[in-house]
Amino acid sequence: MTTLRYLVQGLILTTIAVLPFTGLFRIDLSTGRFLLAGYQIWWSDFFLIFPFWLLLIAGAATIYSMLGMVFCGWACIQNTLSEFVDFLVIKVLKSKKQSLGLDSLTIGGDLSKGSKATATGWVLFGTIIVLMSVALGVIFAGYFVNPKILWSDIRTGSNAHGVFFIIPGIGALFVLDLFLIRHYWCNWVCPYPLWQHMFKSEATMKVAFDDARREECTGCNLCVKSCIVDIDPRDTKNYTRCINCGECVVACEDYSAKKNVPSLLTFHFDGFSIGKDGKKHINKVSPAVNRFALTAGFTMIPLSLFIYGIFSYVPFHITFSQNPGHLTRYSLAISNKKPVSQRFRIEEDGLPANSIHIGTDQITVPAGSKKIIPVSILPKEGNLSEGLHPFVIHVISDNPKKQELSQEASVYISQGL
Repeated sequence: MTTLRYLVQGLILTTIAVLPFTGLFRIDLSTGRFLLAGYQIWWSDFFLIFPFWLLLIAGAATIYSMLGMVFCGWACIQNTLSEFVDFLVIKVLKSKKQSLGLDSLTIGGDLSKGSKATATGWVLFGTIIVLMSVALGVIFAGYFVNPKILWSDIRTGSNAHGVFFIIPGIGALFVLDLFLIRHYWCNWVCPYPLWQHMFKSEATMKVAFDDARREECTGCNLCVKSCIVDIDPRDTKNYTRCINCGECVVACEDYSAKKNVPSLLTFHFDGFSIGKDGKKHINKVSPAVNRFALTAGFTMIPLSLFIYGIFSYVPFHITFSQNPGHLTRYSLAISNKKPVSQRFRIEEDGLPANSIHIGTDQITVPAGSKKIIPVSILPKEGNLSEGLHPFVIHVISDNPKKQELSQEASVYISQGL
């Protein structure tokens, strides 16, 4: 189980590290937009943004209702990085993993006792942490700045102020996290487990201790020593912080196998629980199954909306507005949300042909760019009477399929125009 968990953690870390350099996902801080494979996703793309976040929330609740906090123990990068630093503390500093950072505030006893840390060990440990933090700074900076631009700025020294603020800034946060915070965040600060506990029931998967065989426990404490978040898995009522990593189960299984007896610690779910009397209780109708069905059913709603958003996505955006201080002058802004250039046709409906002048009736907008077209109303040429005249601007894209956006407007013609 431990090997499988490490493989899952490694796969997720690799995906996170590679993703910004593939161009598949990035967040443009200057515009507040998301970039997916070069396509711009705006906050106004309601049927993509809202269902996506709702889908994440519903999906997390669905997983937790059956498997508990398995995400924390198997997929969360905060836990993965913290585990690696714990490994370094033990192997490089020759100290207890809780002896470094805020975790020492919540663990009793003299944690410095038995430490064999040397100056060389501290230098090596600090170097590894700093290098890790710099690498993580570069990776996470790639989620906000185009990696090509980032590399060009680093290589040429241009925009040095921005580059050397982003990467060291993110890196400094990771140094602080890896040196001091680590599992303290998971245990006491992270809102995810607190929120997820709303979906917990007796049927949710958890580590169970066979209380009926408690006298068989030799007190080796291997389960406690292996626990990532420093809890005693034999205390069946204390699962507030258990992240279902399974390390204690593996430790107990390995130890019990040597004695040729069943493990006292196992994973149990689907209505299995151990009562105060130490007896096993199995619910014939599992609340976990019912809750899973309920949350999974609810997940279908945002999933359906998200699929609809994908098929109804319009890869351009228009804004038609009156120029300040000019009653008859307007600006038509066309934004291309595609990673390739698009050609557009501009049409107008509602005014006489001679009463409106559009800067151009066809325009090509480069990938991810915006162009502005001037539009003027000509009341004398079009013989427009005094009053309010409504009209509609149409912008049509034919690449590859026809898509059209329209915006209604009106112009007020007063005497003297």
